Amino acid sequence: MKHLMIILLFSYPLFSFVSDPKPQTAVTVAEDYTDPFSMISEGETLLKEGDLVVRLNRDPMSQYIKNFNRHDKRFSHAGIVLYENGYPYVFHIINGEENPDEKLRKDSLIRFCNPRKNIAYGIFRYDMNAGEIKILRDLIHTWYNQGLQFDSAFNLKSDDRMYCSEMIRKALIKATAKRISIETTKLTNTEVRLFSAYSHHPVSYISNLQIVCIDELYINPFCHEIKEYNYDN
Repeated sequence: MKHLMIILLFSYPLFSFVSDPKPQTAVTVAEDYTDPFSMISEGETLLKEGDLVVRLNRDPMSQYIKNFNRHDKRFSHAGIVLYENGYPYVFHIINGEENPDEKLRKDSLIRFCNPRKNIAYGIFRYDMNAGEIKILRDLIHTWYNQGLQFDSAFNLKSDDRMYCSEMIRKALIKATAKRISIETTKLTNTEVRLFSAYSHHPVSYISNLQIVCIDELYINPFCHEIKEYNYDN
């Protein structure tokens, strides 16, 4: 089975589909830095509460996940910035070795974007007012205090467990009274088979899922890019 998964992970890009790109704001890449930690330090000064931070991990699994993105395959994981005692934390939910208890967690930017484990990260900003950001903050803090866990079933219809992009989508919908609504995606037949192998769920189950792709979080009329940092450039 492990050999099958390795073959699937590295062959998936060959099956990536082509989609008409949505309009995007100009990408700003920090090319004047050679030190990744300087990129993180600068990024921290740009953060505001409610910002979306996305990253691309060096792990092959991230290369697999990013290929589910329909329009932009730069990133594979996401979190929301909230300030505590004047310091920004990235709230995100993930499974695997990075997060064995699979609960919603908060990390400093330098931990979330650790260049030893990641290739790149980006900062995006939603068009939200102060009232909406407060609702967002209170909601995510509630989920954090409740110990919200990762949704290995990838089921958008349930709220007791969530995966990263699902959590952000639902938080935005509630905070803005549905003014900001992130699109969901139905998998292709090829993606269904691959995702079934990845998630260990039957094809019949996966074929009925709608998922929240990472790029849908920021490629929409309510979000604009602040800056992208690529450590390998």
